[in-house]
Amino acid sequence: MDLSKYKAPLSPLSSEVTSSLSKEVVLMEFNDPSHSDEIVKLDILDGVYKDKKNSYFVKCTTLMQEVRPLMIDWWFAWHLPDSERYQLWHPLDHISSKLTQDRSNLNNDKERYIGINSYVEEYIGKKYSKLCISFLDPKEFGLGALDINTSTAICARVTDMETGVKIANLLHYVENNDIGSKMQSYFWLGNNLEHDNKLINSFLTYFSKIHFLKGLFINNKLAKDLLRHCYEEMNHLASFLPELYKDIGTSSNLDKSL
Repeated sequence: MDLSKYKAPLSPLSSEVTSSLSKEVVLMEFNDPSHSDEIVKLDILDGVYKDKKNSYFVKCTTLMQEVRPLMIDWWFAWHLPDSERYQLWHPLDHISSKLTQDRSNLNNDKERYIGINSYVEEYIGKKYSKLCISFLDPKEFGLGALDINTSTAICARVTDMETGVKIANLLHYVENNDIGSKMQSYFWLGNNLEHDNKLINSFLTYFSKIHFLKGLFINNKLAKDLLRHCYEEMNHLASFLPELYKDIGTSSNLDKSL
């Protein structure tokens, strides 16, 4: 498939986004992802928030002209298996993407990615990361049934593949508006560090209580770099997704070879 039509450099961020990026980290207690049904209704300003345990909460809003929630679900089902598709999303920071499970034969976009582990390599700021993004049912984040014609939610748990530590949770909540959609992206960093190995997990539980040590790995810079990365990739996605979906989206639901 020739994707050159959809390849373009990142556009400069708006002055409003630049202003959000310049803000200082705010000290604030926040709820965990299981309260997402309440969080998406709150009027939280974009930015980076840190609690007393040196855990972080990041909020990023993207207005996506001519993008509809169903396009976002299609995008997550379509781009995951292929690095070239993944690089469309952020041509500078995204390196590779692969799946170990093929669900391309399924007709429903959500069924194609929920329950999937996506293995990606990317930069967040200057930090090169190998990550496993495990896509979850929105119900696990406390979100009820969503009408795909008016809203959708992308929920996931993120594991650092170098250490095997589950380091973050993410939510992209998308609702229709007058211009297309509004995406509210939320990230939780370090609030629930876990490892599948019980011994290592016990160490992590102890380690995470030593706030100074925790701050050596999860800190203000990482959280602010993540905010910038999200602004860049989501604004860039909005710039080409309507055309990509028009050209490929409908047919790919019929012809899984795409």
